[in-house]
Amino acid sequence: MTPDQLPVVAYEDLTSAEAAELLARRPVALQPIGAIENHGDHLPLQTDNLLAHGVARQVAARVPDSFVLPPLPHGQVWSTSAYPGTISLSLETMVALLYEIGASLHAQGVPLIAFVNGHMGNLDAMKLAARRLHDEHGMKVLSLTYPGIGEITREVLEDERLHPSYFHACELETSYMLHLAPGAVKMEHARANRPTLPDDIDVSPTPWHTFSPDSPVLGDPTIATAEKGRAIVDVAVARIVELIEQARG
Repeated sequence: MTPDQLPVVAYEDLTSAEAAELLARRPVALQPIGAIENHGDHLPLQTDNLLAHGVARQVAARVPDSFVLPPLPHGQVWSTSAYPGTISLSLETMVALLYEIGASLHAQGVPLIAFVNGHMGNLDAMKLAARRLHDEHGMKVLSLTYPGIGEITREVLEDERLHPSYFHACELETSYMLHLAPGAVKMEHARANRPTLPDDIDVSPTPWHTFSPDSPVLGDPTIATAEKGRAIVDVAVARIVELIEQARG
């Protein structure tokens, strides 16, 4: 059996006795974090959940003594809150959820939790929860949102990205979905959308419907492919595995 073929442990499928045996080994907890958010007409509202869970499972298949927690299905979604279907939690609620999950696991002997994130709006909550877990419990926390993909995205993507950090239902994210959850993609409904982003978008609160009233898509999903998604996800997964092993010492 190669490292990539390790069995993936889904925490919610364990019995209490099995969980006790696992937790006694001081394993690595992988917490997928997503959101319910409008992703245009070609991707489902649960896109970020499917992606975070898919990445976490690939990581778990390469990290011995890790387990995958049930995905957190709701996130902090401020930028796209005006589009139909989006559901948003407050920052305070997100921080409390992440902190309390980590604290509960730490009390049972888990020294390391990795937040495997699929939604950019969750970054602040992850940072604040990680700091609390560090300060109050000495817990090691990794906050991971597709790390290490800068070079590979420049190599494989055809469309010029509208923003160096933001991506949404575009060539990049649609390629992720075609790789990790192809059955949920409706490519026949994919449409390019290239709004002009305000100059102050990085320094001032900017709801996306103010510059793109009809669609939150940022780019051209019609040129997405599963091959592009696989190439980029493989790099992100390898980097996450590397960071976990470094954190374990």
